[in-house]
Amino acid sequence: MRIWYPSPESQKIAFVIQAGNDFPPSIFQALLPLNLNLTLAVHSTRPSVHGLNVLTSNGHREFSYITPSIRTEPRDLPSSYLECNVIHLLCSPTRAMLQISEILRLRDKQLPRPIFVWEPSPRSSKRINWDSLLEAMQLVDIILPNHEEAAALLGLVDEDNKDSNVYEKFLTKDMLNSMVDEFISHPIGIHGDGCIILRAAYAGCLVATKQERRHIPAYHENPSQLIVDVTGAGNSFCGGVAAGLLKTNFDVFEAALYGTVSASYTIEQLGVPKLKGLNDTGKELWSDEDGMPEVRLAKLRQRIRE
Repeated sequence: MRIWYPSPESQKIAFVIQAGNDFPPSIFQALLPLNLNLTLAVHSTRPSVHGLNVLTSNGHREFSYITPSIRTEPRDLPSSYLECNVIHLLCSPTRAMLQISEILRLRDKQLPRPIFVWEPSPRSSKRINWDSLLEAMQLVDIILPNHEEAAALLGLVDEDNKDSNVYEKFLTKDMLNSMVDEFISHPIGIHGDGCIILRAAYAGCLVATKQERRHIPAYHENPSQLIVDVTGAGNSFCGGVAAGLLKTNFDVFEAALYGTVSASYTIEQLGVPKLKGLNDTGKELWSDEDGMPEVRLAKLRQRIRE
């Protein structure tokens, strides 16, 4: 999200850091120059959250926590955070419903309802949770699973006997459309007119409402250059979508373009993209070549037209 909001506009981005007693000061120092609206919550009696990513040769990822997670609860947020126009949730269906209810209870009643973007957590993406997912979908404006999570929720994979190669078949155009058909046949949003953005790794994403759907290809600045690391690309996509919703008057199809560009920066190096500096006109640069996201956004639109 930060690449779309240069400083000082970057202060619009609310970021909570749950810091355990082993939280590296270097990470906090790296975040400070980004000029985000930071809230640091220090937990002196417990470790920071650590996770383990295991990536297979075909891009499938298995994630597990190796320390207990530290949840961010709505009641712990500054009131200004609760006034945000777009709120992204990454959690189970049951927790999504609880979080939304609590946010709306604590939020200033004079404000319009925020846009809720919900990413079902991988651990909760199981067929047994389908009914609760349908219930949660009615409270959010956009549901944002990836192809693996969608397939698991739809019962298309055997939870007790699966290998990392099983998910490859869900990246075909026909399978992506079939999965979207099932989701969109149920109400999304409080008025039933919400959207699904199905993330599909190197196949891009499929954006669908009941009236329209569009496939958006993945973006790589230099197609001849190898992708360095896909870790965090999905997170970056979600942040870009949030920024795009705000910058395009909540146009979900345009917002997905912003998400695609955000993800493109993440795959180019180990770790998160780094701010390289300013160009001659004072614009922020995020890579060594064509470092302005607006340039990549224009190129992505051109590729789609072609």
